[in-house]
Amino acid sequence: MRILAISMLATAGMAHAAPATPAAAPAPWTKAPANDPQALRFAVIGDRTGLARPGVFEQAIKQVDLMQPEFLINVGDLIEGYTGDAAELAREWGEMETAIGQLRAPFIYVAGNHDIGNDMMLSAWKAKRGEPYYQFTYKDVLFLVLDTEDPPPDMPADFAKQFHQMAAGMKNDPVATEKALAQFVGGVNADREKGKAVDPEMLALSAARFSPKQVDFALKALADQPKPRWTFVLMHKPAWKLNSAEFAKIEAALAGRPYTVIAGHNHYYAHEKRHGRDYITMGTAGAISHQHGPGEMDHIAWVTVKDGEPDIALIKLNGLLDRTGQSGQTMVR
Repeated sequence: MRILAISMLATAGMAHAAPATPAAAPAPWTKAPANDPQALRFAVIGDRTGLARPGVFEQAIKQVDLMQPEFLINVGDLIEGYTGDAAELAREWGEMETAIGQLRAPFIYVAGNHDIGNDMMLSAWKAKRGEPYYQFTYKDVLFLVLDTEDPPPDMPADFAKQFHQMAAGMKNDPVATEKALAQFVGGVNADREKGKAVDPEMLALSAARFSPKQVDFALKALADQPKPRWTFVLMHKPAWKLNSAEFAKIEAALAGRPYTVIAGHNHYYAHEKRHGRDYITMGTAGAISHQHGPGEMDHIAWVTVKDGEPDIALIKLNGLLDRTGQSGQTMVR
């Protein structure tokens, strides 16, 4: 009604004099909401395994669903894996797919070392999801997904046996199992500090690997799309921390464009500026912690791309509540 009155007064005045520009009408808002079809909002979620704390990731999927992102992308390690038993592998993936099925938005997979820990697991991944490295563009934003297990090494048999015992223990006594793992990791670190040689097979497990074919794929994907609004590079292991000569080639090809790199694996949130860009290592979404400190948390990253540099907000899972005021995350730090 107020808008109509202003319009009528302006029309009446035209018979006598040029109209003055009307003052803005009072309004109880700072400005009208923007209708921006190019705005992109998505979520990133961290490691569920190795050694999943029961129920945390499954509840996280329900929590993220409340926020209705355009999609949810993980950074690898959804199953305990490291198995040569096809039936066990199918059971583990079935369990995950049931949990992920609660999400209304698309879920985008990134392969971790627990997901494709050997050639059999890699073949199963390819049969269901195609190559573990790929790219897609959405709203003029390029997503380059890399596979840091290319090719996957086998876990040493004695370590695999110990790992599976601990994975089983997490379902029955997670507190005691977490303590046992801390002692094991502490022993390995102590051996390193004493200068003891590390098993070459164990060193292979900790490396980030990229085949020449994958490097060529990544370089072509970047060359074919030289000027997207933004580029996100996602991978499981933070290859820039692992002296990967192959990733260095990909990183060199990223120079000159705006981009963000996001990884997982370390079970501890970390952020650093590298080449003037954000490099992020996600914390956990159910996996046990590898160290203590401010980065020890179960969380998601909420990413908003509009104009310029993306906004990235971290949301702890025990702070993401439903309408009853509950998170359901009884085990979250």
